[in-house]
Amino acid sequence: MELMYPIAIIICVLIVIAIMFFKFKNKSQYSNGKKVANTKYIKQTDYYKNKVKRYSIISKVIKISSVVCILLSSILIARIAKVQTRNDEKYNRDILIGLDVSTSQSEVNLELIRKFKKIIPNIQGDRIGIVIFNTAPVVFCPLTDDYDYINKSLDTVEKQLEYIIKNGYPSIINKGNDDLNPAAFWNGGILDNNEERGSSL
Repeated sequence: MELMYPIAIIICVLIVIAIMFFKFKNKSQYSNGKKVANTKYIKQTDYYKNKVKRYSIISKVIKISSVVCILLSSILIARIAKVQTRNDEKYNRDILIGLDVSTSQSEVNLELIRKFKKIIPNIQGDRIGIVIFNTAPVVFCPLTDDYDYINKSLDTVEKQLEYIIKNGYPSIINKGNDDLNPAAFWNGGILDNNEERGSSL
């Protein structure tokens, strides 16, 4: 903790000292009213003593309160602050996974996907995308920092690869299962013009 403007406290303390030691000039003449004669008898009464005592107490309370208010105000003006230096590094990288989804690469891709899913929690803040290709590339997951969507996309690719490894390349689209439709997944644009251009190999 430190003060941004410590000079403010010094100035306010000087003001308080000046107020405490400043003496007003006693006036010998009255500007209004008339002086009362023979007041010594009144000053001896209990009523007068109580009023003077009460006045003295209230005056002291007001003076002390004023001094406290000035000192507290000086602290507010000086602005107590906590200075902390932080170095927040933000990489904001764009990570694009390119998968050659030829059947010959299925086992390699499956291992890659499983390892990548484990490191996602350590790269929070970066955008991740997935592109699958064979004859032609297809953006399977656009660059995004929505990690729920990214993990869901990786899960889908993982399931498709497991299916390919276990059952071979699908040739018939299974329209009854939208969650796992291997033929629709693998034929969804990645083999465009493969008759002429061939495969990724």
